[in-house]
Amino acid sequence: MFPHNGLCFRVVEESDLERMRQLRNDPATWIHLTDPYAIMAEAQRRWFAALASRTDRMYFVVCDDEHDFIGIVRMDEYDRLHRSIRVGADVVPELRGKGYGRRIYEAVKKYCFDVLNLHRVWLAVLDTNQHAIRLYEKQGFQVEGRYREAIFRDGRYHDYILMSILEEEYRRDSIV
Repeated sequence: MFPHNGLCFRVVEESDLERMRQLRNDPATWIHLTDPYAIMAEAQRRWFAALASRTDRMYFVVCDDEHDFIGIVRMDEYDRLHRSIRVGADVVPELRGKGYGRRIYEAVKKYCFDVLNLHRVWLAVLDTNQHAIRLYEKQGFQVEGRYREAIFRDGRYHDYILMSILEEEYRRDSIV
């Protein structure tokens, strides 16, 4: 368990699977993801069973004293040699817009840079998700590129924007 700023991050347990699946299958969530397909319960169970053998990815449930399931954090494409990882988070729809995203990404950066000793933390976001882009920019992530017209959604193609923050940027911003 990793506590930070009133939030707790704990490993995913089997009892979390249905809430995770519901969050992932909610249209307000998957509209911003690359994969719009619903996840079936059996597929979720197989994913969970395989997760224990993976060393290149981590999943956490976010909770606090009032909520036992605020959302999830995923970390994958973990590159130990080059000290880099891709991150992402989803908050349950009824708790969005209440500052959880900011607190989650502050904790994610702290965990990645101060605990995992990483050099680069990166993410990818659809160009239509302006709320998330603003959050990431406020957290110090910078646009480093884009996959042009890579995602088809709502009858047209959208860019998939790559953003990152480096350890030195995190350390400089943490002092201020």
